[in-house]
Amino acid sequence: MASAVIEEELSCPVCQDIYKDPVLLSCSHSFCRECLEKWWRLKDTRECPVCKTTSDRKQ
Repeated sequence: MASAVIEEELSCPVCQDIYKDPVLLSCSHSFCRECLEKWWRLKDTRECPVCKTTSDRKQ
């Protein structure tokens, strides 16, 4: 049970997998770097896939 919660906390909301090369946006949502870059290319905008806030990377 606890491991499922931890896994959920460490999962990318785009690919649903454990983060690979995680990136934190200024809105505090995290994604795999590759997932975020693909999302931004497809959307042609730098918005957060979760909250849609225009965002830059924090890290």
